[in-house]
Amino acid sequence: MRPEVFCLGAVNLELTYLVDDLPGFFREWSPGPARDGTVVLSNAAEERLEELLSRRGRLTGKDWGGRAPGAAWALARLGLNAALLGRVGEDADGAFLLENLAGVNLDYLIRGGRSGRTYLLTDPAGARAILEAPHTNGDLTPGDIPPEPLARGEFLLLTLFPGERLLQTQDETARKSAASPRLVLDPGELRARRGWQALEVMLDQVETLLVTEREWQLLGGEPKVHPHWAPPLVVIKRGSLGARLLTPPRYLDFPVELVPHEADINAAGDVFAAGYLAGRISGLHLNLALRLANRAAAVSLKGPGRESYPDAAFLERQVAHLRRT
Repeated sequence: MRPEVFCLGAVNLELTYLVDDLPGFFREWSPGPARDGTVVLSNAAEERLEELLSRRGRLTGKDWGGRAPGAAWALARLGLNAALLGRVGEDADGAFLLENLAGVNLDYLIRGGRSGRTYLLTDPAGARAILEAPHTNGDLTPGDIPPEPLARGEFLLLTLFPGERLLQTQDETARKSAASPRLVLDPGELRARRGWQALEVMLDQVETLLVTEREWQLLGGEPKVHPHWAPPLVVIKRGSLGARLLTPPRYLDFPVELVPHEADINAAGDVFAAGYLAGRISGLHLNLALRLANRAAAVSLKGPGRESYPDAAFLERQVAHLRRT
């Protein structure tokens, strides 16, 4: 069965650590990285981090991570054929990633080198930091992207890597895929900090830009205006306020429907993306696809972890219901 959606991005082993005092930990480790946001680690910085964690941290979780695998897994849970594009290591971490991403189409992943890692650090006071070691993710080349299978897909979800060379690889992938499949870009905050000009080549090829309010602001966007540099569709994830669609003529707001208004759905961004893509593939009107995305994201927050992610039965019920509205 051909993949309906390809998801391109970093595939990481995600390690969660509890430390007693995160600001103190950072002072001992390095004065450079900030506590908040994502820090990209060099090999030397990662070695020092691991040494400190062996003394001052406690491992509390091990999982796979990344926006591309997150969306692919959520799509597979909805019953769609979602294929993951990228690289995993030929190591124990890579074997763990492949085993735990069961259900996702992994036929197009390239194996080699050392698997990427994400370190999630928290302390009892609520401080947190995200540290990423790209490893084999940083070796992605245009030759790792299979052109013929990709051209037969309906959508390509692009989630961006750090690094200029990797951005060029993804720019080239976007240019080659301009006609088919349709492109959805989820840039993430690290890339959004560079402004829209740094993504201009890719933005010219994309149909939908999928961002948080913070990312939209960092790119240079205004809350209710569709700028000249943006793709035809801009979808802004607004947490407890739902989602906003910006098009050249106007903006439309889509409130959260299935959870209390005060709930925060920012953490369900991968499921939101999956719901949006599932709605489009199901033939729903754009507005209804965004309502489905809101509903899918809301449902995913009703329990811990991924156990509560919406499934194929949910998708069937919601598509039927939305078509009657």
